[in-house]
Amino acid sequence: MRNRAIAALVGLAALAVGVSACGQAEYEVPSISLGELKACGNLPIPDGYRCGSLRVPFERSDGDVGKTTVGFAVRPRDEMDGPSQGAIFAAEGGPGYSSTGTATAYEHVFGDLLDTRELVLVDQRGTGRSEPIDCRDLQQGKGPELITLPECARRLGERTGSYRTEAIADDVDDVREALGYDEITLYGDSYGTFLAQSYAYQHRDHLDALVLDSAYPLAGESGWYPSIPRTGIRLMSLACERTPGCEGDAGKRLQRLVDHLRDTGRDVGALINAIAGAGSGPKAVHYFQDVDQAGQALLNGDPKPWRKLTDEGKPAYHHPRFYARPAEMAISCNDYSLLWDTDASEEERREQLEQAIRDQDPKAFEPFTPREIALSSELAYLYCITWPQPADSYERPKPDDANPPKVPTLVVAGEFDNITTPREGRLVADEFPNSTYYEVPDAGHVSSLYDGHSHEAREIRRFIRENTHEG
Repeated sequence: MRNRAIAALVGLAALAVGVSACGQAEYEVPSISLGELKACGNLPIPDGYRCGSLRVPFERSDGDVGKTTVGFAVRPRDEMDGPSQGAIFAAEGGPGYSSTGTATAYEHVFGDLLDTRELVLVDQRGTGRSEPIDCRDLQQGKGPELITLPECARRLGERTGSYRTEAIADDVDDVREALGYDEITLYGDSYGTFLAQSYAYQHRDHLDALVLDSAYPLAGESGWYPSIPRTGIRLMSLACERTPGCEGDAGKRLQRLVDHLRDTGRDVGALINAIAGAGSGPKAVHYFQDVDQAGQALLNGDPKPWRKLTDEGKPAYHHPRFYARPAEMAISCNDYSLLWDTDASEEERREQLEQAIRDQDPKAFEPFTPREIALSSELAYLYCITWPQPADSYERPKPDDANPPKVPTLVVAGEFDNITTPREGRLVADEFPNSTYYEVPDAGHVSSLYDGHSHEAREIRRFIRENTHEG
């Protein structure tokens, strides 16, 4: 990457002071110019970015909980001789992945929009440059998560509920204010769409456009997340139909494989997880075919491809600067729909989980049973059963009784994405009154990040160009 000229982003903004009242934290959002930021210095951020940070309260309603650091990186626009056309803020997914760690991919997606716009990447609290949660046993996979997660919660203490989407949206807005932008264009991918929707509900007056790339509803689904397994099961057959040389009925092969796994005492959950992860990336059709072919080989007496597909081995999570496993688990347990009431005790949660399995339609996920979906796969967030009950300060990602903002919104979905499914994308588009839904044939999860020349990346650029300042 070539070095870019450094100049002031905008004029200094006036100091904004947090409301001071009984029980509320008092703090200031400082004004920051680009010239005051420092060279980022560390990979994976490309050359030319400038990095900074803010100190924000863990709880804006309670200053006694303390403060945390929110780190961010700014890519100056390429054409510094002319005026800025505004800023694109991009939010990564997971949760747990750092937005700064995806800088290069975001540059490819936004392309020539960055000639006249700044790109701002804010790492969510607990990730990347925003004080990754220090729970090393959990991060390094040194023990069962049913043990390492509650130990991490014990160490976090009263901060356990502070790692939540609503608070992160406020952090993003503080960075916006500090940099002096009245309005921003907000892009989110995967969990970043969840965060971006929360931001849109809370800070709608500061948005000029919203892009939700591989989205799922802010209001949440059932704790079963039924569209994930159902879509994956359907796509096993569709992938075979789309692949030259794939013969026979992939759906019937899947049923035979499930029966074989049960008869031989193998883990059916490994198959569920393999299907659930097949929608990742740009080659989702091929990934579904990999599952089908490994299953065929196992049925034909060759277990090696199956072992390679399903043997995860020892967890090897990335360095916390790239991916913070504790942050993913904390945010998920705080904000996602679960099969039990989060206000319940652990004993009551286990009872509610069992009851949910008994109450579910036994044919809901054929060829799998509800018990296999809930207990032998990663789909039910079982580790959250040990997470603490929410504190009184907890705020949901979507304010109660809030009307959806009318900001121009683009929802992008991949046809072969069973992580954030097209059905979920359509639900999100239906939620926002000024939305456009764009489904990408044959594409998987956040496929735009893998190819800046793809149809979906070009559609994102077109939408931003036509719905923001430059349009």
